[in-house]
Amino acid sequence: MLPLAGLIALAACVAPKEVPAPPPSIPVPVVTPAAPKTTDWRDIPLTPGDWRYDPAGSVARFGTPGAAAFVVRCDRAARTVSFARAAAGAAPATMAVTTSAGNRALAAVPVAGPPAALVATVPANDGFLDRMAFSRGRFVIAVTATPRLVIPVWPEFARVIEDCRG
Repeated sequence: MLPLAGLIALAACVAPKEVPAPPPSIPVPVVTPAAPKTTDWRDIPLTPGDWRYDPAGSVARFGTPGAAAFVVRCDRAARTVSFARAAAGAAPATMAVTTSAGNRALAAVPVAGPPAALVATVPANDGFLDRMAFSRGRFVIAVTATPRLVIPVWPEFARVIEDCRG
């Protein structure tokens, strides 16, 4: 037993191993990603301007005073509604219309001024006119080589459509 006690005593004399201290805690910076830039058409600011309705010709004009950027006109005899986007020296193009209920591409032809414009025409009973009139707060008109228009939906626009249907 003595040899066993000697081994135990000898083992007790061995210095304990040092446990290394954990490395100091380095704070990890939290990176918050930047908010993504939105390309949703519903978040684009409205184009500056107001609607003006002319009951004599059943026409509504959107834009700033003296400069209509977009015109909606009823041709009662032909029962059609035309959209005119101000554009000087333009060639035939596509007028893309975006609403909260869907999109539509319309063929637009140049019409000499004043003012020069690209004009697209649809039948007065076309259901897409209702989509435009009841779009949630706005619709978008995009024509190549012209600034995109984000137009508020006001009663003047719907009035022209109703004039043509009545």
